[in-house]
Amino acid sequence: MSDQEQIQGTWLLVSAERDGKSTPEEIVQHIRLVFEEDRLLTKNKDRVTETQFRLDSGKKPAEIDVDMDGQIGRGIYRLEGDSLKIVHGEVGRARPTEFAAPVGAGLTLLVLKREKA
Repeated sequence: MSDQEQIQGTWLLVSAERDGKSTPEEIVQHIRLVFEEDRLLTKNKDRVTETQFRLDSGKKPAEIDVDMDGQIGRGIYRLEGDSLKIVHGEVGRARPTEFAAPVGAGLTLLVLKREKA
């Protein structure tokens, strides 16, 4: 099964870190990422944003691009069963090369687990 097929479904945010700072649990617990075909829905309480995404599992590390109204955010991902890690930067920035979000790098590290039915 391809990564595109494996990533489909709803993912719960376990933890997030931006520029070396952890996102508070009271925010993390409300965030869901839903991958549907080539759409990515980000749900946060009563707000939903929709973007398009593209995976390239042939690269090392594997790459994810998110299209937000024509502006591309570049990232990397690691998909292992029901665990997913994504690191991304701001739109227009270079693609990250490692799974970390150190202070001053302008990167966000997301750790997710698949939502069980």
